[in-house]
Amino acid sequence: MTETGSRRSLPPAKKGPPTKDEEKKKRRLNEPSKHFDSRDRHGLRDDEEGFHRRKFKSHTHKSHFEEEILRPKSIAVTLPISVKDLASEMKLKAVDVISKLLTHGIKCMLNDPLDDEVVVQLVGQDFGCEITIDTSKQDRLDITGKSILEEIAGTDPSQLVLRPPVVTFMGHVDHGKTSLIDALRKSNLASKEAGAITQHIGAFSCQTPNGDITILDTPGHEAFTTIRSRGASVTDIVVLVVAGDEGFKVQTEEAIRIAKEAKLPMIFAINKMDKEGFDPEKVYRQMSDRDLLPEAWGGEIPTVNCSALNGQGISELSELLALQSEILELKANPESRARGTVLESQIIKGLGPSATLLIQNGTLRISDAIVFGEAYARVKTIQDEHGKQLKSAGPSHAVRVTGLSDVPSSGSDFIVVKSEKEARKITEQREAESRKNRLRKQSFNLGSMLQANAARQEKKIFNVIVKADVQGSLEAIKDSLLKIPTQKVLIQFVSEGLGMITLTDAELAMTSNAVIFGFHTKTDKTIESFIRTHKISIHHHDVIYHLVDDAKELMTQLLDKLRVENEMAEIEVRATFKASNLGVIAGCMVTSGTAKRSHIAKVYRGTELVFEGEIQSLKRVKEDVKEVQKGLECGVLLKGFNDVQVGDVIKTFEVQYIQQEL
Repeated sequence: MTETGSRRSLPPAKKGPPTKDEEKKKRRLNEPSKHFDSRDRHGLRDDEEGFHRRKFKSHTHKSHFEEEILRPKSIAVTLPISVKDLASEMKLKAVDVISKLLTHGIKCMLNDPLDDEVVVQLVGQDFGCEITIDTSKQDRLDITGKSILEEIAGTDPSQLVLRPPVVTFMGHVDHGKTSLIDALRKSNLASKEAGAITQHIGAFSCQTPNGDITILDTPGHEAFTTIRSRGASVTDIVVLVVAGDEGFKVQTEEAIRIAKEAKLPMIFAINKMDKEGFDPEKVYRQMSDRDLLPEAWGGEIPTVNCSALNGQGISELSELLALQSEILELKANPESRARGTVLESQIIKGLGPSATLLIQNGTLRISDAIVFGEAYARVKTIQDEHGKQLKSAGPSHAVRVTGLSDVPSSGSDFIVVKSEKEARKITEQREAESRKNRLRKQSFNLGSMLQANAARQEKKIFNVIVKADVQGSLEAIKDSLLKIPTQKVLIQFVSEGLGMITLTDAELAMTSNAVIFGFHTKTDKTIESFIRTHKISIHHHDVIYHLVDDAKELMTQLLDKLRVENEMAEIEVRATFKASNLGVIAGCMVTSGTAKRSHIAKVYRGTELVFEGEIQSLKRVKEDVKEVQKGLECGVLLKGFNDVQVGDVIKTFEVQYIQQEL
């Protein structure tokens, strides 16, 4: 075999230009890769041929520029409005409005409400914005912008008729207001009053030979200041009752002030002329000292001496009331919608919420829709003071109505509207607006909250639940309890309401450790076992100052008793003896006072107090004794102290615990 035949035959080398496939392959190998591979991971590819992230071109070509904010030249807002909302309305930053308010001396935060029309408009002027106050919503909630007097003044005179005067009897407690009313009405109301004191406003119609009058009897007790003010705000004439044997008292002064502020005509009824010591001249002097010159001394204030007991002067008082009413020319329009004031409100078992209304204009009828405050009613029943059912009631009549959605606030106005649907809508809007205003006024202040919590921790908390018969009494009780002078106990009202004390009240008292006060109300008999089981404290009262005194006593019991130490004896240690079973016994001499085993002992070593505790044993010779007199020797064993030394001085103290005062 030849040499060439034994080797593998190889294809002959090609010469000449490369083919097209070879050129494409070479070009593909030299071109940068469009894919990320191992060469990219190890950094072997050149930068210009490396992997480049694809750049996405935006298809939208928007030019970026800052838009100019168009601020309004005029806006309309409703008050109150928060700083944040005011800035939003004017297209401003809240910080700009706050800084502008600071330049006017007004410090406020972001959510603080602004309710001053002048301030809001002034801020608007500073930013070139005219602000008008939109009152359309408020007008809708107020139903009418006219007061009762303005409405009567704008009525055609041909539609007006004379109405009975509303007379309020005011004065100090126990000066005979209700007794005079009884004499005028020939009734016996005073016998029904708890403690012979009027506890809330009584409203009565009275027929006299000189014409009809409507009488309001207000409480004389100092706690009922608000109720007296309410009585004066709806009255035409004030009769100030003064006992001729006592003269002016605290509530007499207050009644004069209220009548003067209301600019009401006054008649002074000097009562109890049947009693010894009756002195009208004393009352005249007191009147003149207060710039109230009586007619008897040539002044303008009418007075009448009378006696509710035997009826003297009652006819003269009736004539004076009729004369004063004629001078005032009291008129109303009985054909208009009824308007007036809520005198009292309460919850009657079986009937629900009810209210005593004084109609000041118009006529109230069965099925009328009424709005008062945040409550409404569709009148179901109308009753006079005797419980007689009425179909309607005209001006100057005081009546009790039922069919209310809730208990209205005493002293609030009421007005008749077209339908119950409208009344419900108005009250819902008022309630929502009131809730929003309350939330606006609540500002979170951490510092003040921490201070308040610290103050609360230093004081004892007296939790109270109050249930009363009428709204006026409930207000008076709260005011009286809050006026109790104390810096040691904080009164906290857990709940308050009208009507009977129920299981809900008892359960709330149990969970909050509260005391229940019932005023002119009763406890549901079905919860008596629950009350006994859980030892719930319920206190019933018919006279308000008895309730206040009871509350003071309970508040005093909450206070920790003060520990008072009185030094009784001084003992000098002259020897010490060790007893294996007892410890160290001090051999002593009583240098002053009388040492008793019941005393507290303090051991002094020089000026340093080294022990304070009980005396375990006191011996005289070998016998246990209760006390050792001055100048006698004794053995003293101190409980838990064996380090007594010769020269120590033992002082004994008698400890007393004294009740603190409010």
